[in-house]
Amino acid sequence: MAKNIAFILEYSEWKGYYPFERAAIMRNLLTTEHISIFLKGKEQHISELLNDSPTIFKNYNELASILAKQHFDLIIYDGNDSTIEQAQLFKAHCHTLVHFDDRGEGATLADCHIVALREETQEMLPTNMLVGNFSFAAPSELLQIAFEDKLENDPPHIVIAFEDGDEHNLTYRTLRHLTQLHIPLKISVAIDENYRHSVEDLQMMVLSRRHTSIHQHPNALLSLLPTADIVVCNANYTPYKIATIGIPCITAAQNERELTNSLNREHNGFVHLGLGRKMKQSTIQNAVMEFVLHEARCERAIHKQRTLDLRSSNEALKQLLLDLAYARHEIIHI
Repeated sequence: MAKNIAFILEYSEWKGYYPFERAAIMRNLLTTEHISIFLKGKEQHISELLNDSPTIFKNYNELASILAKQHFDLIIYDGNDSTIEQAQLFKAHCHTLVHFDDRGEGATLADCHIVALREETQEMLPTNMLVGNFSFAAPSELLQIAFEDKLENDPPHIVIAFEDGDEHNLTYRTLRHLTQLHIPLKISVAIDENYRHSVEDLQMMVLSRRHTSIHQHPNALLSLLPTADIVVCNANYTPYKIATIGIPCITAAQNERELTNSLNREHNGFVHLGLGRKMKQSTIQNAVMEFVLHEARCERAIHKQRTLDLRSSNEALKQLLLDLAYARHEIIHI
């Protein structure tokens, strides 16, 4: 018998729109189950990402009234950091509660806390926490790119993509630094709907520069990745997207929270520059030149990223959620 599974989603600035992408991917994989989606607040772009018409709630008192009419085998919470009271509300209406990437107190009450954005300083893991690459759900567009052979470009193609708000305008800072490199480069800047700053300032900077362009639309990054030789991005979920394909990647954290995320490190094929707002021109330029001048360095980075095997994460995550929904905890497939 099909299980009743609910996604409860809430937008937060530090996680951006990816949790809604993950929910949409999981819904499409769990087609044999009864899926309900509850969304706090109403935003057109989120509904488009979900490709669905979720049940909207304004606050958690309203959600409590909605949930009182039903019971779920599995509730999946993703988006913001949760409180103890929120987690208690969820648990009262389900058999099993799962949280994703939740650094709030409510995560301690979840039956299973699935973490992609592990903190580098976190040594002892709580007993309910599962950490691994399987926690990243890869969009189908990425999987299609991953199986194609990329051609090297002349000049090298660098993609700049600071998703999830870019609070310190690292897009502008990075573009300014890279346009000062006196070597032939093609530079593409991906701007999504979360970008908080003036696009006109970026356009003015590239006005008289050949092979430099601004791409402003919701799928800008995905559209540029098939021809990218190097990506410069933030340190949240974007490195997972890059590693799904395997592209030499330089990361800069947008804030202290991103700074603690552990995926984008040398052993996984990344060059991490620390906090972006402290990034020096020479640091980012040297990192780019290292990849441009040393083919073996690029090959090592690509190999390390592809060793993470993120292309198989969707099936692993699907099986994990089904095991939890059907109470098959002893045979979790990770």
